[in-house]
Amino acid sequence: MATDSEASKAAEVVVDWHKQDSKRMLHAVYRVGDLDRTIKYYTECFGMKLLRKRDVPDEKYTNAFLGFGPENTNFAVELTNFAEVSRPTCVAPLPGSVLAVPL
Repeated sequence: MATDSEASKAAEVVVDWHKQDSKRMLHAVYRVGDLDRTIKYYTECFGMKLLRKRDVPDEKYTNAFLGFGPENTNFAVELTNFAEVSRPTCVAPLPGSVLAVPL
């Protein structure tokens, strides 16, 4: 069992590592049924800005990235709407996604 001083030193190591680590979570993905309504919610309720929006007709989806600042320095939310889905259902996460929650 670790002594108090060993536990304290371990805690310091974790804090120092965090200060030096440059890794960060880039964005989370949410599947949504109404993209425009969800964009309005994030911009009006949280003050986020629409960073970019793209339509991908070949794959039948549109997505939008929202955040509080540029993606190279801030976390972003990716909202994805599939053209054939007006009401999202719970499904397995999309490839490359961290989180897939219907809104």
